[in-house]
Amino acid sequence: PEPEPEPEPEPEPEPKATATGLAWANAKLTKAIADTAAATDSAAEYTAMSAGVAECYKQRKQSEYVEYGAGLSKRYNALFTVYFAETKATNPETEVKGIGLMHMSTLLNDNGEFDAAIALCNTAIKHGVSDGTVTGFEGRITRIEKAKAKANK
Repeated sequence: PEPEPEPEPEPEPEPKATATGLAWANAKLTKAIADTAAATDSAAEYTAMSAGVAECYKQRKQSEYVEYGAGLSKRYNALFTVYFAETKATNPETEVKGIGLMHMSTLLNDNGEFDAAIALCNTAIKHGVSDGTVTGFEGRITRIEKAKAKANK
């Protein structure tokens, strides 16, 4: 009798980055998303995802980065809220930076998701974080509203 054929080997699990279709992404974004997936606590997850959002922001002239970055907004907003609460609970004096929220609101704006961008700015205002600009998130909302009005003409 013929020997039993060898069973097919189990396919290697693909890295998270390609599993989510990031073949187009550069090394910085791929690493940030992998780091986000590997994070063991909310601060590490928030920090890693912030790096991914920052990279999408830097590469926003390319539509894939805008769309991908904007697609992270709900999860990013949730992570920010947890990170903010935990940071303030541990050390109320710590200044939480709003630069990631600024990057994200720009990505949403560039992706035509004006209401989501405004909501994110309102989250920043509610938490009292700064985006490091003169007009702050209030001024950002005004600019997003202008872009929204222009887009809806």
